[in-house]
Formats: sequence, structure tokens, C-alpha cells
Amino acid sequence: MRRALRLALVASLALAACRTVPPPPPPQAATSAEGALEELPASAFPAFADDLDYAGLDLALERSLQYFARLAQADPGRTLAFGKERVPLARVAASLRRFRELVAERPPPAALREALRREFRVFRSVGDGRGTVLFTGYYLPELEGALERGGRYQVPLHRAPEDLVQVRARDFPALSADLIGRVKDGRLVPYPTRAEIAGGAIAGQRAELAYVTSAVDAFFVEIQGSGVLRLPDGTSRVVTYAGKNGHRYEAIGAELVRRGAIPREQVSMQTIKAWLAANPAEQSLLLATNPSYVFFRFADDALGALGVPVTPDRTIAADARVFPKGALAFVETERPADAAGGPMKPFGRFFLDQDAGGAIKTSARIDLFFGSGAYAESAAGRMKQPGRLYYLLLR
Repeated sequence: MRRALRLALVASLALAACRTVPPPPPPQAATSAEGALEELPASAFPAFADDLDYAGLDLALERSLQYFARLAQADPGRTLAFGKERVPLARVAASLRRFRELVAERPPPAALREALRREFRVFRSVGDGRGTVLFTGYYLPELEGALERGGRYQVPLHRAPEDLVQVRARDFPALSADLIGRVKDGRLVPYPTRAEIAGGAIAGQRAELAYVTSAVDAFFVEIQGSGVLRLPDGTSRVVTYAGKNGHRYEAIGAELVRRGAIPREQVSMQTIKAWLAANPAEQSLLLATNPSYVFFRFADDALGALGVPVTPDRTIAADARVFPKGALAFVETERPADAAGGPMKPFGRFFLDQDAGGAIKTSARIDLFFGSGAYAESAAGRMKQPGRLYYLLLR
């Protein structure tokens, strides 16, 4: 009996030894603040060489400081997450002020790098789980528009309708994310989708803000979040983000790849626009595959998610659930060399985390704001480069 038991035990151990050990799961991008950033030793800090030689940086720093001042008045105890660490808002603001002092004298890169290693902590994004972040771009488009419907101006841009309701997760502990909808028969129900809005679902609410010449133009203003309307009298108005309908953002580029219309490696704003122009009969059906819809308002400047103007070449859009909004960041990646479709060239630059976006989710995706003009439009449409993302915090 004992011999049989010993033989059975030996056999089971042999089988266990021969059994294939499953590989560890692949690294994953972070979808919450915890684990999204890892602190680096000073020996692993990046070079901190800024290719713009500080241009526009002071203005971007001032705008984040304005946001922090407003936030401190409303919620003095607010903290921001740097990975697993909760940092008082006052220390994040002090980080920006001290950095502003350091760069005020326009020090050479080596001197700035040494000061940052001495005085600052640096956190790197885990990105896709291996430290790599995908950098895309956005810009401020210019398009023809009018304040009244007529002639070529038939496609509305809408302000946030009066029946749009937002339930904030921070007001209801049982919620893990904000809810957006409208009240019907005493219940909160989903707000109409893009297709339903295009079909007249909110036509009776007098929510039309302005009119543009094509649904494609309107769609891409939504993607960018802001735009400049060139009016018939020669004046212009800035329209900027004022809310959304609460539905999930679905990329139409991914839909075209799924259909086999555009190879995945060729997807860009330019190739998507070209397909839409070549297939006018299918435009409305393709746009409707993205149920998310953005509402606008007039503003003096294009505003980001912090309620302050975004700064060309100095603002990034990042997932607010993952990274500290308003904080100082440094980026290493590549960008288009020119507006004519030239090669990519490597660069490093300081940015402020001042915006967000429907497609910008997880630690593995960041949007760079390129401003306006021919280069900005070309670069934003072509930008799809891997790189590294860092956040700085005063010791």
C-alpha cells in the first residue's frame, strides 16, 4: 500500500515538473493613477534638453499656476496623484514656481539638468507597461462658419443643451466615473448619440451655436476640441469645448481599418479626410460609427480641460484619471520635420499637462498640441510616434 502511494506521489511530481509553466501576462498600460508613474533615480533622469529654447514655457507655466490657485480656493485639501503617492496641491504649485525661477535666466542645458537632478524628483510613465508612450497630435483648425443658417452654412455646431445632465462621480461614492444623460420620466437616461443628434433629436432646444459648411469639418473640430470660425464679414470667433453627450469615443480610423479601406499603418487625419472626400455617399454612415458628440461655446482662446487656454507646443492632453493635471512634464519622442510630409526628427521638450480628450485613455497615449497653421495641421495629422513621458516634482 505504502509502495503504491510512493509510486503515485513520484508520478505526480514528475508530471508537475514536465507541465509547461504559463508565461507571465504581458505588461499593461495603467488605467488609474496607482502604478501609472514610477520614480527614477537621478542617474536615470533624461537629458532635459528643450528644442524650443524655453519659448512659450513661461506662459504655459502661468496658466497652470492660475488653475492651481483657483483649485486651492475651491478645495484647499486637494492632492494630486504621482503614481501611488498623493501630493498636496501646494507642493505641485511650488514645483512650477521653482522651475519657473530656474528657467527665467535661460540657463544652458547642462546647468538646468544639474539643477533639476539636485532639486527635483522625476517620475516616468509606465506607458504600455514597458515605458513606451504613443504620442499623437492635435491642432486648432480654421474653417468657414456663420452665426446664422443660410446658403452654404447648413451644418450646426451645438452649445450644451439645457437638458444635458452631468452626474459627477466625486459627488456619489458608488460611481466610478461621471455619468452624462438627461432626465426622462424621473430617470436619468443616456443622451442621444451622434446619429440621433444628426437626425434632429435636439432640434427643438435652440442649441445651435453656429453653422459650418460640411459635416466633415464639424466632425474634425470636435476631434480637436476647439477651432476658429472665419465669418462672412471677415471677423473670426473661437469655439471651444463645452461638454459632450457621454457616449464612448470610437475612432473612425479604426473603423476604416476594420473595413479594409485603409491599411492600419497608413491611418492619419489626412488619409481619413481623403477617404471621406472620395466617398461622399458614405460620409454620414461612417461618422455615425462614433456615437460621441461634442458641444461648444464661444471663447477668447481655445481652452483645455483645466479651463485655461492651451499653449501651442507646450500643452499636452493626458488621461485625467492617470496623470496629475496641471503638472510639469517632459517628453522625448519624434515629430514631423516640416509641413510637406518630410521625415520625423527626434526632440525633447517641457510641457504642461493641461488638457484631456475622448481618445486619450490610459498611461500609454498622449496628445501634443501643435497650435494652428499649415505645419500644425500637417504635424497633428501625421503624429503617431513612440516615446517617453516624465513628470517633475520638487523634492
